[in-house]
Amino acid sequence: MSRARATTPAAPPVVVADERDWNPSTKAGWFAMADAAGRSRPPARSTEQIAALPRIERRRYDEARALWHANLGPIHTPQLAAVFDELDEIVGSNRQDGDKVKPAAVLDALPGLGKTTAAMAFGRAFHRDQIDLYGPLVETGDGAWQRIPVVYLGLTSNTTMRSLNAMLCRFFGLPGADRGNADLLAHRAAECVAQCKNRLIIVDDVHFLDVNRRDGREVANHFKWLANTFPVTFLFVGVGLRARGLLDEGLFGSDAAFSQTARRWNVLALQPFEIRTAPGRRIWRQLLLGIERDLVLANTHRGMVATDLAAYLFARSSGHFASLMSLISRGCYRAIKTGTEALSVELLDAVRIDEAAETARGELHAALDAGLLSTHARPHATRTRTTNQPRPGNRPCEQEGAA
Repeated sequence: MSRARATTPAAPPVVVADERDWNPSTKAGWFAMADAAGRSRPPARSTEQIAALPRIERRRYDEARALWHANLGPIHTPQLAAVFDELDEIVGSNRQDGDKVKPAAVLDALPGLGKTTAAMAFGRAFHRDQIDLYGPLVETGDGAWQRIPVVYLGLTSNTTMRSLNAMLCRFFGLPGADRGNADLLAHRAAECVAQCKNRLIIVDDVHFLDVNRRDGREVANHFKWLANTFPVTFLFVGVGLRARGLLDEGLFGSDAAFSQTARRWNVLALQPFEIRTAPGRRIWRQLLLGIERDLVLANTHRGMVATDLAAYLFARSSGHFASLMSLISRGCYRAIKTGTEALSVELLDAVRIDEAAETARGELHAALDAGLLSTHARPHATRTRTTNQPRPGNRPCEQEGAA
């Protein structure tokens, strides 16, 4: 009579951290980012399962969750969808012949609202669409060029005409990208743009240009030459570009009417989240629901973020996406490190984020406590907070459409 063998429980799968240290300002880095598959979400585990993991597997699991929480998104909010629609309309209709100037798009918004994230997400989608439509190669009579639909550049505070053209050459990986004068580098870059069928150039941190300085004016004027020469749509991204005079090219009074830039640049905006209106509160709740679904914490529960913490998170972030995501990411890291495996007011109170959000925090908490602001679908009437009332983060929010 044969004896049944005891079976050993299957070991949990090894979780490996997905590091993606690419530089999108180079062709290799941009392609790596654009072609990368979505991250694999770490598996959900109970506190008992986590405690039973061998030490090294526990560390790997926690590392994978830290990377996951640090890279949530992009979360498709109505603001992001509106920007995508406008960019698609501008880029998609810019099919003019090479002798015609194509209008540029400008994403101008306050810091911390996700401008760069939105621009790169659009660029990634456009890159993939162009490769799908036309293939990875551009055939010529004597061979083929690699199709490079999108170029990404990040300006610095000391960008000049020459360094800008060198950035373009470095993106394409041209040898000797730092050799030659501004004109030579520009013409080398122009050949790559034409031959590689480049259709979109994203220029980030344009607010570094100071049109009151000679170098800044030269670079701003150089962008006009590039727009005339390159068969592409430019997408400029920055903070306060209109206030800095970039749209008026530094001209004032009646001279501002002679600015070509103001006629060629189409300005788009990203607005902060707000909870003063019913639509604003619904959008805020939808954002938090999306975040809540993506968290990988053992003690997470339905409503932990979108209900229990809705008001608290608004007060802490002042409706700025970058501040919110920093708080969520660091909060999750602390929750994992301390073993609480959940987000709460008490845990998040110990997490500091950017100074602008911390400065606005007190005023927003006061407004929420006084009932002047609310994240409820139907705000209650203004009431005075007593000592035994919970703070906003602990006060449950009503469900959408609740009586």
